[in-house]
Amino acid sequence: MPQTNVEEVFVFFHVPKTGGISIHHLLNENMELGVDFIHLGEIGWKEDQEHHRLPFFQRSAAERAKTRAIIGHDVTVRTENLIPGRVARRITFLRSPANRLISAYNYETSPAFPSKWNQPVSFDTWYSYQERDVMTKFLAKRVIEHRWMLAVSQGQRILQYPLKWGSSSHVFSLVQRALEKFWFVGCTERLDRDFPQIAERMGIHGTLEKRNAAGRNFLPRLKKSADLEERLQRDNPWDTQLYNYWNSRIERQVDKICP
Repeated sequence: MPQTNVEEVFVFFHVPKTGGISIHHLLNENMELGVDFIHLGEIGWKEDQEHHRLPFFQRSAAERAKTRAIIGHDVTVRTENLIPGRVARRITFLRSPANRLISAYNYETSPAFPSKWNQPVSFDTWYSYQERDVMTKFLAKRVIEHRWMLAVSQGQRILQYPLKWGSSSHVFSLVQRALEKFWFVGCTERLDRDFPQIAERMGIHGTLEKRNAAGRNFLPRLKKSADLEERLQRDNPWDTQLYNYWNSRIERQVDKICP
């Protein structure tokens, strides 16, 4: 097994419902949460409070230099600036819109989730409250490097794209341009196959187990059908295009991470 390159820091951009919790648990088993493994999100905030630590961005340069991996919904391209002098390996995983949405529905309407629903709710009712092209919009707020470009993309979204509408070609192109600079863009559907190679590059061991997953942590209320998949792809065209683009390039992405 190759030795971990001490000059690298692995920065995971956790898009909701793409396998980030499974990755978190494996990293947590091999590193110390809040010390060399940083979670930027609710899990990390609670851990810091329990151990009376300063928030990550307020810590000294020496403390931040211990970091080997960062993950969370609050990770952005500016996060790596907190660890100067290191080679940042940006990583994210995408998921087909239908799989991601059905997974979100099954989780958010299950006993495992502190749901706002007082009784079982149909997929159509739940879906009527969901934003479209979530992955594209989520990444736009985190991967666009220039603040004025981010402001333009967000302003366009607010002015022209209300909640139930999708993203735009402008936002999509900015996200694509940013992802081209990532070290690895993977697909959740191949997480079991591809993530062990990232783990090997990091010098960590263990098995990646599914977490917050229908059939493991709770019973699924909805399964995918061809008609539903077609509908969700049509409703989320930019997420579909984003996923298809990177899924078609997965082999060359894997080649990049092999030692």
